[in-house]
Amino acid sequence: MKLKKQLRTLLPVILLLLLITQRSYAQTPPESQNSQNSGYGIELNQFYPGTLVLELMQAAEEEIDIAVNEAYAQGYKAAMQRYMPELAAKNEENLILRSGFETAGGERRHSLRNMFITGGLSFLGGLVTGLLIPAGR
Repeated sequence: MKLKKQLRTLLPVILLLLLITQRSYAQTPPESQNSQNSGYGIELNQFYPGTLVLELMQAAEEEIDIAVNEAYAQGYKAAMQRYMPELAAKNEENLILRSGFETAGGERRHSLRNMFITGGLSFLGGLVTGLLIPAGR
């Protein structure tokens, strides 16, 4: 019985001490230097809509892909120049010639295609006209 009275008086004191110690440890953490000045114009303590975050992530992903491809191409080119300089020189010459032929050939193909389309349509138009208009009437 005496033990119960002691527990009844000690229990509120223990709970009060627990509450005080928990509140003293639950302080707000100090802001780091990075969150105050991010350098990108982004307020790190703000909430941003998911669409904006998704858009930024997609743009970053595209830039990463471009950077990786460029780095790969530069590394390939540097390795070719270091280990096979003759082949690298021929490869560059071929690329220059190929780009010139592709543009010239593409323009030629385009003009030939237009010529055949125009000629074909003219022939069909003449044929239809000749069949629709009776001869000599």
